Amino acid sequence: MIINIPKDVDTALNTLHANGYEAYVVGGCVRDSIMGIIPSDWDIATSAKPEEILLCFNDRRIIETGIKHGTVTVIINKMQVEITTYRIDGEYSDNRRPDDVLFTDKIEFDLKRRDFTINALAYNKNGIIDLFGGFNDINNKIVKCVRDADERFNEDGLRILRALRFASVLNFDIEGNTSYSIYRNKVLLTNISMERINIEFNKLMMGKKFQNILLQYREVIEVFLPEIRDLTKEELEYRINAMKALNSLILRLAVLLYKIDSPDRILMNLKYDNKTVKTVKLLTENINEKIYPDPVNIKGWLNKINYANLNYLIKIKKALLHSEYEELTKSEIIMNEIIATNQCYSLKTLAINGQDLIGAGMPKGKNIGIILNKVLNEVIEGKLDNKKDTLLQYIYDEGTGLLSSL
Repeated sequence: MIINIPKDVDTALNTLHANGYEAYVVGGCVRDSIMGIIPSDWDIATSAKPEEILLCFNDRRIIETGIKHGTVTVIINKMQVEITTYRIDGEYSDNRRPDDVLFTDKIEFDLKRRDFTINALAYNKNGIIDLFGGFNDINNKIVKCVRDADERFNEDGLRILRALRFASVLNFDIEGNTSYSIYRNKVLLTNISMERINIEFNKLMMGKKFQNILLQYREVIEVFLPEIRDLTKEELEYRINAMKALNSLILRLAVLLYKIDSPDRILMNLKYDNKTVKTVKLLTENINEKIYPDPVNIKGWLNKINYANLNYLIKIKKALLHSEYEELTKSEIIMNEIIATNQCYSLKTLAINGQDLIGAGMPKGKNIGIILNKVLNEVIEGKLDNKKDTLLQYIYDEGTGLLSSL
């Protein structure tokens, strides 16, 4: 099999070879290439020690941030190429990273320390090195640990979630012994930072096989998301079926956490960004609220939560509440018509603003905002045209009444 290696990566390989060292592209880029997927990044492993790598590329810009663990990043025509010395990992006292590493000149020792067989592959112009059956596991769509699964997971607890993520994203099954080990060692996830869990969980949630993984490995997910323990099997299945119709992480999170207390606190604990936390909280709070296929009602919703969030909310409700599907589809059409025709539904789309009222002689203060909102409601209900002169005349004509009602 021939893998099409990018020119700049090939330049790095050839440079190492020309200086008398072994070098291979390794890991995910080999796996993806075999599967016909364009790799997002390319990693090189070499027999050259870190200081020897530096000498080989002394005419290039180099980043040495990972040099302690044998990794040097070389810039070739603006492309960053990570080059790492073959290594043997020491003890993993924290179930996450080796306490120390030993450099070696044997590729087999380097491949032996990797997580899964599908990632323990190396390739150069001489062909593929596959010591653990990774090529067959790719063809058979299997995620399997290299050698002993318990050892691999105890070395790095995050590999438990990585196994689930690979199965979800690649649409693979998890090999039996690896699966049993995941259950046996799931508590190791408590040693992993939430930031790292967040990254893997998000990829899992957006994978092709996420529904199977969430159901089959529910107890593993509950280690870092204990709030879903109270969901019955039927309720979780119902939510997951709804999630399949939604292609956004935010929407899938909202459906998963629907009717669960404090979704914002849960997401904050999982280190989600503020926008995701606020959006999911807003959506879960409004899922049970009725949306009527009526322009006035839709404009009210647009004013309350804005177009993007109303669009999200309708999609979620259509996925969850099949009995309301027809009404929600009509509401969606009305919403898009309001946006397409630039109809007024918020203070931002109102034809007048506070400066207009001040210019017309109204004193500054909170009353300006109150009056603008009263006028906005008249426009939304179709009682006033959204025209500057019309609105200012209305305020002038009704001025005494408006002010007396404040």
